[in-house]
Amino acid sequence: MTQPKFHFSILGRDRETEQRWIAEIRTFQRGLGGALGATPTPAGEILSNLILIDAARPGWQHWLESVDPSGKSFVLVLDEEDGLPSGSEVQRVSDLLVHPFRVPELLSVVKHHHERVRADELLAEAVAAERDLVDANATLERILQAKTPKRYSGIKGLQIMSKHLSGLKPGGDYFDVFESDKKDFVNFLLVDSSSYGVSAAILGMILSCSARMANDHQVTTSQWVRNIYEELRLTLGDQGHFSMFFGRLNRRDFSLHYQLFGSVEGFVVDQAGDSRHLERNGEAISNRHAPSESEEKVLKLQPKDRLILLSDGFVKGVGGEFHLDRVFRERLEREPFALVNELAFLIKSRLNEGETFPGEDCSAIVIDVEKRVLRLAPTG
Repeated sequence: MTQPKFHFSILGRDRETEQRWIAEIRTFQRGLGGALGATPTPAGEILSNLILIDAARPGWQHWLESVDPSGKSFVLVLDEEDGLPSGSEVQRVSDLLVHPFRVPELLSVVKHHHERVRADELLAEAVAAERDLVDANATLERILQAKTPKRYSGIKGLQIMSKHLSGLKPGGDYFDVFESDKKDFVNFLLVDSSSYGVSAAILGMILSCSARMANDHQVTTSQWVRNIYEELRLTLGDQGHFSMFFGRLNRRDFSLHYQLFGSVEGFVVDQAGDSRHLERNGEAISNRHAPSESEEKVLKLQPKDRLILLSDGFVKGVGGEFHLDRVFRERLEREPFALVNELAFLIKSRLNEGETFPGEDCSAIVIDVEKRVLRLAPTG
């Protein structure tokens, strides 16, 4: 790594001392090439980023308080016969150096200076990266909220509410609800991706074929999941993976045909408040664990049943399934809006002071089957 450019400034007890120290350091520089930087100068002429301060100079402490410390290293120089400075004085400087100068000690001072400069640069980069990430997450959340409304209206027989909180972990969630043209089927999708690339690929693919997914009843949910995987094989590579729920609700008999993979969680809460897990088809989908065209899972929903789909960010963020079960029961008699807001509150209440976003994306879809649900008449 190329060393940053620098030179010494010297603040001696008097002009004569400054010139003597400059001459000594020049002698070392001729033997070491560029290891000791450029030719030293008196601090009164050029104030560099590496400054030697003579401990015998009266009032050096006040002079130090008047200088902007940004990007600078202050080295207090003591004579061999001098005692150690006070603790408060040591805290004001970056290093201590003994005069007469010795090459190893000068090189050590230079090395420490480089390390401080690099540490400051890395800190500034980290702060800027965190700020950019916060801005990007806020933008992503606005985009997702614009694309997926919080409340899905106009779907007869169902009350549907969703919630999304953007997280810091790379990757992302995508969820959607879409009806068939004849209103006889409702599709539910929730995907949790391992990287931004996988998430973007899924989003692009779903947006391009959601209408076909909604209306092609001849293709089973397991075949759809397999088709999605085949489209994403190249994007997944060796490390990529995604968890997903894809379900199709038949509004003629309110049977839910679905596929559930990976860390996405599904729950059904009945009107008595008892909750149960949806059965899982397998682990997260990847090139090492490709989904097979397995038999569809089927769940018959009853009036007043509540279907809850959660990405693992919500499950872990609220403290696990025990806490979820309690929240499900407490919000049983209230509409889905109250449940998703309570889940979001629990996530935010667990953030540390100063944190804006949870560790990973948190997405929830809550679907209530209305009490007097109207089933469509059978056809054929």
